[in-house]
Amino acid sequence: MALSRRTLIQTAGMAPAAALLAACGGTTQNASPSSIATATTRPAGTTAPQATAFPATSHMAKIVQRGKLIAGVKQDQPLFGLLNPRTNQIEGFDIDIVKEIAKAVFGLAASADATPRVELRGVTSAQRIPLLQEGAVDIIAATMTITDARKLEIDFSEIYYMAGQSLLVPKASTITKIQDMDKADQTVCSAQGSTSEQNITKFAPAAQKLLFAGYAECVTAMQQGRAQAVSTDDIILAGFLEQDPNLKMVGGQFTQEPYGLGMAKTSMGFQEFVNSEVRKMKTDGRWKQIYTKWLGKVGPAPEPPK
Repeated sequence: MALSRRTLIQTAGMAPAAALLAACGGTTQNASPSSIATATTRPAGTTAPQATAFPATSHMAKIVQRGKLIAGVKQDQPLFGLLNPRTNQIEGFDIDIVKEIAKAVFGLAASADATPRVELRGVTSAQRIPLLQEGAVDIIAATMTITDARKLEIDFSEIYYMAGQSLLVPKASTITKIQDMDKADQTVCSAQGSTSEQNITKFAPAAQKLLFAGYAECVTAMQQGRAQAVSTDDIILAGFLEQDPNLKMVGGQFTQEPYGLGMAKTSMGFQEFVNSEVRKMKTDGRWKQIYTKWLGKVGPAPEPPK
């Protein structure tokens, strides 16, 4: 990803999940304080709630006993998950969604003690499923498209955002649609391990693919002339478009990308709990508030996806 990796993480002696996270570039508890983008887990002077509100075998009880929800999020995607260099905090639509889940686990949504007890760990597209399966994170909130193939490996929440794949190109480009890229002399950049990568092969099989861990690196590569376009979900591209007025988005939506929150299949009862909270956010106004906060510049808040 374009964000510099500012710390060296010692992986010796780590548990397998933590070692995988460190080796792949995610932030961990063992990283230096300056490199960790982690939300407050528990206000000073308070104690963790008791797990008796949930069945002892449930994943929610495990989270409560630990004292925090651990979430894998993007940290290089404007609007959805971006590391703010001024505050060293990861911010965006996905982050606020997962904070609401954390509040619900700890019963904080309607209380004065509303500081989300959540640790945010930066992940790449390729890391998302392995880290869930390793148990390194409780939940993934990282612009992850729900697919039948992924459902075989992990559980998903219901759809919490509907995007569609598009193209980002320089303003002077004559490219107008994905089919214009279907030539051997055209290079499209995307993230390795993403559905966007697969869709490029489907819609422009002759194009060359330049793959990175994150989309910020793709935008940089295009600005340097190493690719003619960047392709991923339109709302992700909109964030980069806001940062660079010399770019434009073309081609409309040539796919539908329903985003879901990812959970391990071994997380007892967690999928049902998360779905319940996502539905509440859609009906009580919180979803639209989060949309307006982060995506309002793109357009007015639509009705939440069903």
